Amino acid sequence: MSFKTKKIILISLGWVSLLSWFLFIHFYYFYFRNVAPTRPNSATGQVYEVNNHGYVFYLNKQQAILAFIPCGLAVIAFVTGAILESRWKVYEKIYGKWSKPLR
Repeated sequence: MSFKTKKIILISLGWVSLLSWFLFIHFYYFYFRNVAPTRPNSATGQVYEVNNHGYVFYLNKQQAILAFIPCGLAVIAFVTGAILESRWKVYEKIYGKWSKPLR
């Protein structure tokens, strides 16, 4: 695999991680905050409490899982990118080895 291909893979994993994290934040704290009830509703299954800095709202199980899928994807993409970078050392070849800071 060429150096350019490895670099593209690492950059793509970084973008997937970042965008997935923002999607998680959007779903969990902005989208569901506007559509979810502020009191538990057992008829609709919205009994899972979310506390966003004092603003409490409730989600059902499907919404809670849907909100955490992008979070899991972000973590998996970040860890995969970190592992591949530790093996390929793409950014070490670009920027050089890390040196100790001057005192």
